Amino acid sequence: MTRVVIVTSLKGGVGKTTVTANLAMTLARKGHSVVAIDCDLESRCLDMILGLENDSLYNIADVLSERCTIDEAVIRDSRCDKLSFISAPAGITDKESEEFATTFSRENVDKLIEGLTGKFEYIFFDLPAHPDGWYELLLKHTDYALVVAMHTAVSIRSAEKTAMTIGEVCEKIGENSILFDEDGDVIEPKLKIRLIINGFRWRDASGGVRSGVYDIISKTSVKLLGIIPYDENMASAQESGKLAFQITKGEVPSKTAFANVALRLDGAGVPLLSGLLDKKTRRKVL
Repeated sequence: MTRVVIVTSLKGGVGKTTVTANLAMTLARKGHSVVAIDCDLESRCLDMILGLENDSLYNIADVLSERCTIDEAVIRDSRCDKLSFISAPAGITDKESEEFATTFSRENVDKLIEGLTGKFEYIFFDLPAHPDGWYELLLKHTDYALVVAMHTAVSIRSAEKTAMTIGEVCEKIGENSILFDEDGDVIEPKLKIRLIINGFRWRDASGGVRSGVYDIISKTSVKLLGIIPYDENMASAQESGKLAFQITKGEVPSKTAFANVALRLDGAGVPLLSGLLDKKTRRKVL
């Protein structure tokens, strides 16, 4: 079964691309076939985070316009052959332009996802900070909308707004379907919206300077899928196209955190902060 995942936020600079790249790689290293697609036509930096900026011959616009096939556009990551990548095009930034409307049409996007389904177990779409057009194209196919927020009150409020916007677009396009169990009881909508807190600072949370985990949960109606701690090693690693699993300074917190999120996304019952903190610190953070 193929799962379509969008990584999103209405606020920029929260680390959507970092989350996309590391979650995609973590799932691929666990044996899942994964493709990560860069849909941020302005920033176009997923290739840099993955360390694949020199490998792209075709991009997502080429596939949609049928200038190439999916197989021709897909780049296999040499670090893990289960991970594939499709880059964003340069030069198509105006969503109101005729070129955008023609290339990124509903028919073309539907055909793209149909072509990817079956080839991959996970399809990740890394979205820009102004994703409204993408929402209308993708939400009817989406299984998980991962809303990324930084560990600040403003960013968490923006995450709540993002979830509301997703709900509004679902209503607009008529994608508010509900799943039922054998007894006719509601299970959950097909689309699951989940929150990921990026750059979580343990010291600030335990000292009361920033929100603790329970406080974050109480402030937003979006279910919390995972917490990625602030890791200074990640910043330097990204400059050279390295992901969390490649940081060699021991079992770094970010690597463990991404593994936890990946397992939870895959349906495993993993505790939120598993392997990250000792019991005393965990109580303070919670």
